[in-house]
Amino acid sequence: MEPLSLIAMASTTFKGIQALVERGAEIEAVAQKLGAFYSFASDIRQAEREAENPPLFKKLFEGETVEQQALNSVIAKKKLEEQEKQIRELIIWAYGTETYQEMIALRREIKAKREQAIYKQRRRQRFLIDSTIVVIGVLVMGAIIFGTVTLIQG
Repeated sequence: MEPLSLIAMASTTFKGIQALVERGAEIEAVAQKLGAFYSFASDIRQAEREAENPPLFKKLFEGETVEQQALNSVIAKKKLEEQEKQIRELIIWAYGTETYQEMIALRREIKAKREQAIYKQRRRQRFLIDSTIVVIGVLVMGAIIFGTVTLIQG
C-alpha cells in the first residue's frame, strides 16, 4: 500500500487515540487503538524500505517518478514522527512514564515477530513474482529467436 494512504489511516487512528485519552478512557481501550496505529506505522516504514528497492514489475510499469516516491516517503515519515511524539506525550501525561516504557518494550517484541512472519513472506512473494516474470521473458525471447532462426533457415 502507498505511504500516503497508510498515513491517512494512521492519522484517523491517531485522532481516535487522542479522543480516548482526553475522555479519560482506560488504558485497555487506548491499547487497541495504539495497536492499530503502530501497525500502520510499521507498514509505513516497510513501504519506505520497499520503495528503495521496488520489485522488477513495479520498476518497469509504475507511473510514479523517483521524486514522487521520495516526497511521499518524506511526508509520511515526518507526519508519523509527529504523531508518535504526540502519542508519547499523551500516554505519559495520562498513564505515566512506566506505562509508556512497558508499551514500548512490548511494541519492540511484537514488531520483531511481525517482521519475521509477514515481511519475510512479502519478500518471498516479491522474489517469486520477479523470478516468474524473468523466466517468462526469457522463454518468450527464446521462442522469438528460435522462430526467427527457423524462418531464416527454412
